[in-house]
Amino acid sequence: IVEAVKEGRAVWDNLRKILFVNTPINNAQGLSVLFGLICGLEDTPLTPIQVLYCNLICAVTLGFVLAVEPAEEGVMDTPPRRVGKRLIGRFLLLRIAIGTAVLVATTVGSVFIVQSLDYDLEEQRAQAFNTLTFGAISICLSARFNYLSSMHMRLFRGNKAAWFAVALCAGLQVFLNYVPGLNNVVFGMKPQDGLQWAI
Repeated sequence: IVEAVKEGRAVWDNLRKILFVNTPINNAQGLSVLFGLICGLEDTPLTPIQVLYCNLICAVTLGFVLAVEPAEEGVMDTPPRRVGKRLIGRFLLLRIAIGTAVLVATTVGSVFIVQSLDYDLEEQRAQAFNTLTFGAISICLSARFNYLSSMHMRLFRGNKAAWFAVALCAGLQVFLNYVPGLNNVVFGMKPQDGLQWAI
């Protein structure tokens, strides 16, 4: 019975983790375009294919690996949740709102930074695309823990699928940035230079 309760709590927590990853990523895709235009950008910071890529690859890959996240230490130390408790409570809603705001602010902000350095539109879109994707990776790593801090060595243990997904997304980003034709024709961006990676 104890193992069944522990497994049930792990499933509940993992559902909430998936929501915490997918919701900010999906929100940030549209809101980055909206707030970029509201804040004065002449063109959208992301192309439609970049938004579609983030939606299909990042959100799915990074979100679903959390479904196999093992139960956290201390999961059995918390009291039982009350009957009728919503899947998205106040704390999770706050985390989603903060994650969305941070992703949108960093994505749009990075575009304004490179724009002030006289980078052209395709370079600005590369900056927004990479900032959004690597921000999504950061949210995925943060979401792995509900009760414990992710700023700990435990981040590197447990769920090997999470690190596989991170490596896959990061590798695809580098590939999309530097393969001629794919980057400028399909994704409407140019390869990033060292300064852009630093930003």
